[in-house]
Amino acid sequence: MQRKFPKLFEPVRIGKVRIKNRIAMAPMGFPALSDFAGLPTQRYVDYFTERARGGVGLLLTGMLKVEDNIEHSTRRRGPIRDEFIRPFADLTEAAHALGTKIFGQLSAGFGHQARPGSVRGGPVSASAIPNFGDTTVTCRALTTEEVEQLVKAFGNAAEIFARAGVDGVELHGHGGFLLDQFTTSLWNQRDDKYGGDLGARMTFPIEVLKEIKRRVGADFPVTYRYGLKHYMKSFTNAALPGENFVEVGRDIDEGLEMARRLQDAGFDALAVDAGTLAGHYWAHPPMYQKHGCLLDMAALVKEVVEIPVLAVGRLDIPDMAEQALVDGKADMVSLARGLLADPYWPTKVLQGRVEDIRPCIGCHQACTEAYNGREINSCTVNPAAGREKAYELRPAETARSVLIVGGGIAGMEAARVSATRGHSVTLFEKGDALGGHLLEAGVPDDKKDVERLNQWYLRQLDKLGVNVRLHTEVTAELIERERPEVVVVASGSQDVVPRLPGVQKPHVITTTEALLQKKPTGGRVVVVGAGENGCEAALWLAKKGREVTLVEMQSRPMSAPVARSNKNMLLDSLALHQIPIRTDTRLMEVLDDGVVVKEKDGTLTRIACDTVVLAVGLKADDLLHQQLMGTLAAPLYAIGDCQEPRNIMRAIWEGFEVGRTV
Repeated sequence: MQRKFPKLFEPVRIGKVRIKNRIAMAPMGFPALSDFAGLPTQRYVDYFTERARGGVGLLLTGMLKVEDNIEHSTRRRGPIRDEFIRPFADLTEAAHALGTKIFGQLSAGFGHQARPGSVRGGPVSASAIPNFGDTTVTCRALTTEEVEQLVKAFGNAAEIFARAGVDGVELHGHGGFLLDQFTTSLWNQRDDKYGGDLGARMTFPIEVLKEIKRRVGADFPVTYRYGLKHYMKSFTNAALPGENFVEVGRDIDEGLEMARRLQDAGFDALAVDAGTLAGHYWAHPPMYQKHGCLLDMAALVKEVVEIPVLAVGRLDIPDMAEQALVDGKADMVSLARGLLADPYWPTKVLQGRVEDIRPCIGCHQACTEAYNGREINSCTVNPAAGREKAYELRPAETARSVLIVGGGIAGMEAARVSATRGHSVTLFEKGDALGGHLLEAGVPDDKKDVERLNQWYLRQLDKLGVNVRLHTEVTAELIERERPEVVVVASGSQDVVPRLPGVQKPHVITTTEALLQKKPTGGRVVVVGAGENGCEAALWLAKKGREVTLVEMQSRPMSAPVARSNKNMLLDSLALHQIPIRTDTRLMEVLDDGVVVKEKDGTLTRIACDTVVLAVGLKADDLLHQQLMGTLAAPLYAIGDCQEPRNIMRAIWEGFEVGRTV
């Protein structure tokens, strides 16, 4: 059989380890899957085993510290030690049985990027430099003896991994973390053997390599992950794609020289990315970064070394991943969040079922952010990520008729999961299309993954035989006629329109109306509300040539929780497009040719504009749920925005929870 993606499924070797295909799972830190002592739990094992079951060739763990005395974490998450052998032996046995190899990622620590309160005795670094989170705090420079202790700790950790059956290790030399700080002149001003020119600054990782090979053997693969370029305008500020700036961190020429030296030192492969904690949006690309945003970095390194090069950076589009290998830009492609969203990405690509791959939308809501006061380390679009056994879908003991009101994301997820379990599902939507707020959210060019997600749902509902009825508003009478055994109300939310003078004028529109182009926008636009929705709409309008001003009553934009890399890149993009954000400013009145706003000091100011776009929030459409409460014999659930406007993660998770429960 002729495969559409043959290069992805060619074997490849890293050192003497043969990997069955060229698809790697990029490292992601998932501390919530370990216990408070830092030991991997069964959830950790299940999480990686599911990706092996999905067909990935190489698993890479997230960063695991090699010691905890020099940089001691107050979060009680200990380093790699003998107790790691049992869970990793379970993991390697499962992965190897499924034909997958696994490398452990070893880290020296956070260095100047550690929050001062998160490390006992304060943060450390290569030199006495300011702390990233609090520049009034100066990091303690590690002594020569401490660095030598770290070198030995890397050897100990690699030996423990080897005893557990792990196939190799990767050194965590990227992202501005401690090892990266030693190799970069911005942070390393040492005058001992670990400081000086580039060769001297690379002494630390090269000594680590030699120690591991000495302890575990020359055939034990050691790879190095690093950023070819840091994209730093200053100590704490990042540069956007295409922005003209002066690099203060590592630039490409030095990065390429590092690649040559790393190969000459004996590293078995290089994993190439970019960025630091500054901005956060290169090392952790959000939805606003294009797919393949770091591919050219790997391609440049591939031109100067012969050892395998692993590429990363939103490579979860199969055609792009295949072409990167065909063009010789990399030897392997690494997927991170794409394998959170769909662990079976490799299998579906192999089988030619690309349209069945559940897309990552680059939101960072569940994989990196805290939720309800806890780390969750899961996935917005795949609630079972990190909870594979507990959230495994099982056939319903008794098939029921399930009626779902509302075809937004919560309703579609409830329908998908219910139908997957064998229920007979009817989904009612009063509009002319499924998708709810996904429809307008997927309009901007940098949010097409949201549109892809909606298309994925449409396909899954069709394949599962869900009875979709559009142009149908559900009433209590309709439910009585249908006589369902379960009722799920997911009637969604509507844009808030504040009661203010002039707000009913024809040139006042909501973000939904603007994005779906239901009403025109003039050349000068005031967007009211600088939350995530308003900021995205303002940027979209500016890219379409509009002169945009953002007005926000709070003291800062995006005051509600938004993932750091997404928030930083969006705010930086607004600044690059010279979109003013007037905070502590309240809309008071809409005029025919502008708006009147009240400044923080009470001053009334007029802003001229042709169009006013309202982005002041959503209100729940809960009328039907309120009418049905206490009137049905059938179980009644309310999910998504009809309870309370929320983000896409909570809507999907509620739909999933109800679907797996009924």
